[in-house]
Amino acid sequence: MHVNKKIDVPVIDSFVKKFAEMYLKQRSQSQFDYQEVNQQALFNNLGFSTDILEQIITKNALPIDKKREQGLQPTILNDIYRSDLGELLMTYYFEEKLPDGERFIIPIKNITFRERAELPGRGLDAIGYKRISNEKVEILLGEAKVSADKKTPPPVVHTTEDSIFKTHTKHKNEVPLVIQRLSDYCRRLNAKDAEILGFAIVCLQYQLSDNICITYGCTLIRDHTCINDTTDFGKMKSNEKDFEPGKVHFSILSFSDKSIDEAVELFYKKVQELVAD
Repeated sequence: MHVNKKIDVPVIDSFVKKFAEMYLKQRSQSQFDYQEVNQQALFNNLGFSTDILEQIITKNALPIDKKREQGLQPTILNDIYRSDLGELLMTYYFEEKLPDGERFIIPIKNITFRERAELPGRGLDAIGYKRISNEKVEILLGEAKVSADKKTPPPVVHTTEDSIFKTHTKHKNEVPLVIQRLSDYCRRLNAKDAEILGFAIVCLQYQLSDNICITYGCTLIRDHTCINDTTDFGKMKSNEKDFEPGKVHFSILSFSDKSIDEAVELFYKKVQELVAD
């Protein structure tokens, strides 16, 4: 039932480019179709195509670290890009790397609709679903952390107040909190996604436990210099029975040839390079 898995991730050029492009797409994604806007008379009167609008929106959707660009302390490495890379890898893992039939649909990414571009997301790092049958759905509540701490498990697993364990313990014990977060998320969805997530919300509200299953998703980003794939799972593994009848799915993604700071630096540079093109 529960899953604890460690995956090596080589930080090679293709990896950096793939996730920089994915990040750029998610950060600048719009809910409208640029081609439809392009056909409107008001916009045509400007004499520009919506390609220009898309370029402007894309450029302004990305956070820029002014201190870093001035050659000062690169605070971005301990802030938004570090956090976003962790979230990006987690959503990719649960949407694309699991075997067919086990993957989740994560219809909206926090990276896309963060209220302020320069701040990390708040609350759940990912909400997803999969339809088990016409009478049952499975919900993903995802938490991602990035840590180069030599301590094992790192504090972000079960020591800090916003650790994976403490956050998911709240999700397990405080169902109204989960309903609140799912409700806020659901109202942003299209009808197809809202139908399935709405089904889960009603099941939680009326304690229809036979119709819903919750997966407590955890992703920890480590590197080869600090990982311990035996103990880094911490209480999410030793106390996994506390989350039943839900499931704990804990993936450790380990950079096999770069430190976390090196990987984030490469990621940051590639994103800025792509947006400048």
